[in-house]
Amino acid sequence: MDQDDIEEATAALKGQRLGWWGLLQITGCTGLAVYAVWAGLLMPGFRRVPLKLQVEQTVPYIPASPKQVENVMSLLKGRSGKMVDMGSGDGRIVLEASRRGFCPAVGYELNPWLIWLSNFYAWRAGHYGKVSYQRQDLWKVSLADCSNVTVFLAPSVVSLHGGGSW
Repeated sequence: MDQDDIEEATAALKGQRLGWWGLLQITGCTGLAVYAVWAGLLMPGFRRVPLKLQVEQTVPYIPASPKQVENVMSLLKGRSGKMVDMGSGDGRIVLEASRRGFCPAVGYELNPWLIWLSNFYAWRAGHYGKVSYQRQDLWKVSLADCSNVTVFLAPSVVSLHGGGSW
């Protein structure tokens, strides 16, 4: 199309009313475009099972409740040093450990969207840089220098490891 064709089409459309059918078409196309962006870019980060693991194994994302976080912190009461959370999810246990003086506080998670969310929560709480979230397979992490390790995982994930200890 050259410039004259575009100007003629624009002039022809200026005199027409949109009508209910045109409004329905615009709404439908906008909804389809929003869904395509959601499905392609955003939804994978909120899945309970990361895409990489869907074929290999089932690893659900189950966020810890405030009571569960408090129970984990009560088990760590009176302790200090490095704290590691295996399968940290959205990072709430690591963040609370940092608030209570554990340094460094590190979370290991496979889902990159949950790592991003963890870093966002840490930034919002003023602890960005005080906590660390790393994308690493929790079965391959070296815990040789760790004095405090938390593992808050679904039973199906623990059974993948064979129920043994690290």
